[in-house]
Amino acid sequence: MILLVNDANILIDLLKADLVELFFQMEYEFYITDLVANEILEENADRLETFVQNGRLIKKTFDFEELSEIQLLEVQHKVLSIPDCSCLHLSKKLSATMLTGDAALRRIAKQNKIPVHGALWVFDELVKQDLISCQAAVEKLSYLMTVNVRLPETECQKRLKKWKKGT
Repeated sequence: MILLVNDANILIDLLKADLVELFFQMEYEFYITDLVANEILEENADRLETFVQNGRLIKKTFDFEELSEIQLLEVQHKVLSIPDCSCLHLSKKLSATMLTGDAALRRIAKQNKIPVHGALWVFDELVKQDLISCQAAVEKLSYLMTVNVRLPETECQKRLKKWKKGT
């Protein structure tokens, strides 16, 4: 089973696009750190707690030793926040794939040989696993592009064009 460690921005995007329920139907094991969970201040963030309670989203809390290791990562990588470093730490520890849209975190994850994907990969997987139709993917991604200007425009347009053709 592939393990996915989720950064806040991915879950925020999924909440905004109303895709969180479909996301947790994908065939992966999902993790979040308590530090990242505390960052998610979306109006509907309580929807994530349902997935924590039913065991679909595993929330990791850290002991003193692990928090010290996370703090050392922050010293090494000044561009990252403590929650970002918690994702980096947990991804390394579990040999997991990280999901984030944060450019600095993506770069550092790749430097550490941690597989990393973003929101567009999630859309690709939702379509590939037949959890969302191409038409729904177009609608959801088009909406998300209006609320998250950091999504890569060219890559978004490629997918929209492909999904409009129904493939």
